[in-house]
Order: sequence, then structure tokens, then C-alpha cells
Amino acid sequence: MTARKPAHPTLRKAGATLAFALVTSLFAAAPSFAGTEVNTANQAELEMVIGIGPDLSGRLLAERAKGLFKDWADLQKRIAGIGPVRSGKLSAAGLTVQGQTYPFAAQPAASR
Repeated sequence: MTARKPAHPTLRKAGATLAFALVTSLFAAAPSFAGTEVNTANQAELEMVIGIGPDLSGRLLAERAKGLFKDWADLQKRIAGIGPVRSGKLSAAGLTVQGQTYPFAAQPAASR
């Protein structure tokens, strides 16, 4: 058997650049890693959060137009249908208020 020649340095660099671009694009496509801030997100960004559809995103945006949400308690008070349980689920799905997660965010069920 003959020994294999090492790849040319330019090819190694191109491969590393491609791998870096792939990894960064995967993270950019997943908003839940960084969270979705209810006070700055647009309708499309809100609807990417599991549990927020067109109706809820519209209500959030309409209420936010009256003033930013101060905290989770303020959001719960101003948006009908969002209480502690739903807040926990939305927070677990990546929604934040003033950069904060809901303190009692629902934890995913443990697999058996």
C-alpha cells in the first residue's frame, strides 16, 4: 500500500470554513437558543415560539403597542389566557420578558 498524501493546506482551510459556516447557520436557524424577547420580536418571530399562533401573536403585539411588558406578571395581567401554566410553557419554548425566563418554566417530561 502507498502512503496517502496529506491534503493541500488550502483544501483543509476551505473544509474548516465550510464546517464553521454550517455550524453557525444551524444556530442561527434555531431561535430558542437565544430566546425570543416579547418586547422586541415581530409577529413572525413570536409565531416561531411553540404555543404562539397568529391570534396570540396579534394580541401580544396590540398590547405591547400600549406599552412594553414590565415582567411576566404584567404580561399575565394584560393578556387573557396566559396564566402561570401557559407562561411556563412559553418560557420553556424560548419566550422571555425583559430578558427573563418565567421562574416556573415547564420542564420537558423525562423519557422512560
